[in-house]
Amino acid sequence: MVNRKIAPPPYRGAQSPDEFITEMGNVWIGLIETIASDPDQNGALAGYFGVEPQVINDWIEARGRTRCSGSVPGGRRCANLVGLKVEYDPRVWAGERMRCTAHGPG
Repeated sequence: MVNRKIAPPPYRGAQSPDEFITEMGNVWIGLIETIASDPDQNGALAGYFGVEPQVINDWIEARGRTRCSGSVPGGRRCANLVGLKVEYDPRVWAGERMRCTAHGPG
């Protein structure tokens, strides 16, 4: 059984700039150390966020941009990117359901 860390809850914002720097430093420094020391970095990242490794691979490939949730003939997911937003949390990214102009509103 793989020992996976529970991901922190989504970041809701600090009350002051100092709190923000402290919180972000704690999150990313711990994440960087965890990932850097693991030979399967994508697997470690998936474990950290509590998602499947394929979600991490797709998220990295799209560089955090939202992909159309429509399907193309043959059953594959559409590869078109929707909007300009970059999502830095793969859990949120995986749950986004938007469609490109070719597939219309979802």
